[in-house]
Amino acid sequence: MQESNTADPSTVTGNAPTAFPLAQRPLPTRQVHLDFHTSEQIPGIGSQFSKAQWQEALKAGHLNAINIFAKGHHGWSYYPTEVGTMHPHLDFDLLGAQIEGCHEIGVECPIYYTVGWSVHDAELHPDWCARRKDGSFIWRGNPEAKPTDPYPLGNWKLLCPSGPYHEHMKAQVAEICRKYAVDGFWFDIFQVQHGCYCDRCRASMAALGVDVNDEEAVVAHFAHIYKTHMADMRATIAAYHPQATVFFNGTTAFGRGNQKYGTHVYNTHQDLEDLPTGWGGYDKFPLRSKYYLGEGYQICAMSGKFHTSWGEFGGFKHPDAIKFEAASMIAFGSVCNFGDQLHPTGLMDMQTYRNVGEAMAYVEKIEAYGPGGKPVSNLGLWFSGNTQADIGVSKMLLDCQMDFVVANEHNLGGLQTVVIPSEPCLGEGQVAVLEQYLANGGSLVVLSAGALDAYRSRFLLDVGADYEGPGLYDVDYTVADAVLGEGLIVSPVLNYSPALRMKAHAGTQVLAHIHEPYFSRTYEHYCSHMNTPYRPERAAHPALIQKGRVVYSPSPLDLMYDHRAARAHRDLFERALKRVYTAPMLHVALPSNGRVSLLHQAAQHRYVAHLLYATPHYRGGLELIEDLVPLFDVPVVLHVSELVRKATLIPDGIDLPLVREGETVKVVVPRFTMHCAVVFET
Repeated sequence: MQESNTADPSTVTGNAPTAFPLAQRPLPTRQVHLDFHTSEQIPGIGSQFSKAQWQEALKAGHLNAINIFAKGHHGWSYYPTEVGTMHPHLDFDLLGAQIEGCHEIGVECPIYYTVGWSVHDAELHPDWCARRKDGSFIWRGNPEAKPTDPYPLGNWKLLCPSGPYHEHMKAQVAEICRKYAVDGFWFDIFQVQHGCYCDRCRASMAALGVDVNDEEAVVAHFAHIYKTHMADMRATIAAYHPQATVFFNGTTAFGRGNQKYGTHVYNTHQDLEDLPTGWGGYDKFPLRSKYYLGEGYQICAMSGKFHTSWGEFGGFKHPDAIKFEAASMIAFGSVCNFGDQLHPTGLMDMQTYRNVGEAMAYVEKIEAYGPGGKPVSNLGLWFSGNTQADIGVSKMLLDCQMDFVVANEHNLGGLQTVVIPSEPCLGEGQVAVLEQYLANGGSLVVLSAGALDAYRSRFLLDVGADYEGPGLYDVDYTVADAVLGEGLIVSPVLNYSPALRMKAHAGTQVLAHIHEPYFSRTYEHYCSHMNTPYRPERAAHPALIQKGRVVYSPSPLDLMYDHRAARAHRDLFERALKRVYTAPMLHVALPSNGRVSLLHQAAQHRYVAHLLYATPHYRGGLELIEDLVPLFDVPVVLHVSELVRKATLIPDGIDLPLVREGETVKVVVPRFTMHCAVVFET
């Protein structure tokens, strides 16, 4: 086994190495992630595996990659191993047979290996398990449950990748590297947000002076344990297979501390695990794709063939839904991956691969116009790190077909407008950069607490007002001024969260007004079923203001839209934005469920405007796509400095007539169903 150049992660302080190369070749575009978490209580593991049937399924699915299992959550390995434990009912090298079957037909097969969840290891070595502060296991189980009680879904004890467990995994990964032709590794279950209070982590924290009563410090320490483990794994794999891709799943999720602690930087690329039907809807992926593409990574979007979620045997998503999701992945610059789960017998389900194959056949027609492209826009969404706020802004922009990139202090050049969500997310240095950006002609739309310092005590940004404190009531109401134009609701509109109070400076334009309720709804004071009605008179503090090229809303329109999706809030945001964002790079008129994405493929000298349209139905707690209806005569307007010489409709291959007005070109898409792209050659 390759000796590690990294010390024991249970005792190391400082930063783990991060100087690892990214993926050195384009990612395969049409992938499946083939789960195989198989209980020891099931006999005949792999008994019906057939290389011919395996290859038939891969071909039916139009696949060029599939993730296959070396070790699953039950803790069993699927190949003869001297380090781990082979599944007790498997009598041949299933992993090796799958690799051979893939490579014979030119399909890559990264190898799955579980880290955070492994039942066999947890039962043999309880000291390897991660612990809560009270010493209990980090899991969803009930230690008092009877053997016949139903077992919770997705329930596994979390393990801590330190000490002997880390060394055990490292030895097994080295064993796999020696035995097989490895395309890549796909490691699963990295959950930094829990922190860990196991004996090794407690000893490490004591040695490092970490206060175990400081929850944030404990999480930061656990992040270090993970990062040291990941660095060691990367070094071990690189010693045998320097071209292999490596991904640690769980590190790309938003809202779990990953961006704060930089756990994703150990990946050669970024796989974005999203099941839009049941894991938060179809509007999570666009923001995540723009974030990671903006950081320079190749990305792979992961959904599933399942009706609900991972591990569902016999659940089927309609082929139209899979096709729409695949088209969306390509449209936002990603390659495609759909999850499946192999039956314990090892027999591939051909219906699944026919369903997936319909989508992947379409991907083959359009994949040249997505992955490798860079999102481009002159509108930026400042990444605040508050998932609900960031997603709220993203949803409003998506519903208005206002394409955007993720903005930060390093990429403001070329942006006409930046939107800052309602989360204190700026430091003094970033404010200085934004002030220079404004001085250079840029503009800002700032929402609620996004203008405040980290202590929520004062405005860091000059928004044209003085901060006077949070709202005094549980809700309030907005009345738009006529200057915002016709079509807005003129009656007081309920805000589910109150506006911050402020006093506008002289010369600051008030664009909307606040009306406060008579009182907050309490046991002492309440009226009717829900919120208290509004007072007829205006409050002293406004609802929307503008100073020069800065528009400020003290109401958290993003959080309210993420939680309640009121059209009135989105309309107000759109009017506010258009006061400073006047010349979009891309303009497309679609219904609100339509989505647009502009990619720049510099090497091919072209811009690609992707158009998507489908209407998810909310049923049974899931977002479902069933009906794909056509749209007709859709205008697409592009404004770029390069000379556009040709526009082609993809996948139809039809040249579209160009109408030119200076640096603006316009085409009309005569008809499309679900997805199309307009390729503008420069």
